[in-house]
Amino acid sequence: MREAGQAIGRAGGQAERRTGRFARLLNALRRIAGMPDYAGYVAHMAGRHPGCPVLSEREFYDQYVNARYGNGASRCC
Repeated sequence: MREAGQAIGRAGGQAERRTGRFARLLNALRRIAGMPDYAGYVAHMAGRHPGCPVLSEREFYDQYVNARYGNGASRCC
């Protein structure tokens, strides 16, 4: 007979796997849509460029918007 703690541990592990899969799916959808990934940027900077300053989340998104749209919003009409 299994103990209750083992069953709870398994259920928690399954939930963590589902959460991880969901996070990866959201990340993939954001990449497809062209949205920036701040957490990925921070991980990249920590792993590949230790010691370099890391932009704040606000600065990161401002840089993304400026790179994508330039100085102003584009309009067709």
